[in-house]
Amino acid sequence: MNRQSVPPPDNYEEFLSRLDAATTNLSTRAVALEKAITAVTLLLEPYESAVRKWERRRIYVGEHLDRSAGTPQPSASLTDLHDTAVKMEAMLRARTRRLAEKIGVMQGRRTAIDKSLLELEMSKIKLASSRMLAQDRAKLGSILSELAGATQAAGTVSDVGLYGDLRQAREAVVLAEALMDVKGH
Repeated sequence: MNRQSVPPPDNYEEFLSRLDAATTNLSTRAVALEKAITAVTLLLEPYESAVRKWERRRIYVGEHLDRSAGTPQPSASLTDLHDTAVKMEAMLRARTRRLAEKIGVMQGRRTAIDKSLLELEMSKIKLASSRMLAQDRAKLGSILSELAGATQAAGTVSDVGLYGDLRQAREAVVLAEALMDVKGH
C-alpha cells in the first residue's frame, strides 16, 4: 500500500478538546476569582473609612491635648482617648494594607488567568487552521494522485513527466504551507 495515499490520522480533535477543557477550567476559576475580588474590595471600603475616622479623632484629640500641655497635668481622659485613637488607627491601617495586598495578589492571579485564556484561544485558532491546512493538503494529494493515476491508466498517450511534475507541485505546496506555519501566517 502506498504511504502517500493513506491519510494521516486526525488527532486534532483530541487536542482541541484538551484546549476546550483547559479553557472551561480557567474560565470557572476566573469567575470565582472575580467574585472573591469583589467581596474583598467590599470589605476594604469600610476599613478605609474607619481609618479616616480614627485619624480625624486622633488629630482632634491631639490638638486638645496640645492645648492642655501648658497646664500642670494634662487630662488623663484626653491622653487615654489619644492613645486609643492611635492604636485603632494603626490596627485598621494594618488590616487595610493586608486586604489591599490580598486584592493585589488576586488581581495578579486574574491577570495570569486572562493571559492563559488568551494563549489557549490563540492555540485553538492555530490548531484549527493547521487542521484545515492538513485537510486541504490531503484533498490536494488525492486529487493529484487521481490525476496522475488517470493519465497512467488511459495509456493512449503516456506523459512520463506528468507524474513527476505533479509530485513536485505537491511538494512545493507542502513546503509553502510549512513555511507559512513557521512564519506564523
